[in-house]
Parts: sequence; C-alpha cells; structure tokens
Amino acid sequence: MSGEPTNEQVVARFQQILQERDQLTSAQIDQQAKMAEHDLVIKTLEPLEPGRKCFRLVGDVLVERSVGEVLPAVKSNRDQLSALVTTYAKQLEAKQKEVLEYQEKYNIRIKGDGPEAGGGGGGAGGKAQGVLVGS
Repeated sequence: MSGEPTNEQVVARFQQILQERDQLTSAQIDQQAKMAEHDLVIKTLEPLEPGRKCFRLVGDVLVERSVGEVLPAVKSNRDQLSALVTTYAKQLEAKQKEVLEYQEKYNIRIKGDGPEAGGGGGGAGGKAQGVLVGS
C-alpha cells in the first residue's frame, strides 16, 4: 500500500503546508514589529548624553541604567532581530515554493482562486474555503 496518497491525504498535507507557511508569516511579522520598537528606542536614545539615567525592562524588573549602557544592548538586540527576520524571509520563500510545487504536483486548486471566481488570486493571502484535488 505504498502507492500514491489518497485525495484526503493530499488535502491534509497541503493544509499542513499552508498552516506552516502562515505560522512563518506570523513569526516574521512579530519579529518585524519588535525590530520597529527597537528602532524607535534607538532613535530616542541616540541624541541623549551617554551618562543620562534611563530605565530598561529586564524580564519583569525595571532596572536603572545609563543611556551609554543601554544603547549598545538595544542595538545588538535589534541586529539579532534583523538577522532573525532575514532567516524567516528565506524560510517563508522556501515554504511558498513548496506550496506551489505541491499544488502543481497534485493539481490542487483552491476554491475562489482563479478566473471563474473573479480573478483576484485570493488563495495566498486569505483563508481557503476549500481545496480541490485533481486525479
């Protein structure tokens, strides 16, 4: 029984791939938002004197530090977030390629995605209402 997967198995795997893609997208958006927050903090702290008092939230504790101590740490965190966003972008690109290859391999068409549904190509960005698998 090691033949071709059933239509139900193909649909289930396709939906799993779409869910993985959506999770990557959410994670990337979350990290981009954190990066924007870091950029805002950096923009605010850069014109200040390095000896000026500021506060940093470490875990659940607000700690008093100087701008000179906090700014390099915030910049380092932002750089790490930037690298993470880049990694997510590469993973997302690979996952989207996997989605398209799987669609092509099993002749999968998403309802509402195509000329008969008024164009728009809404399958990639919205929730799929159904999946059709060709034999």
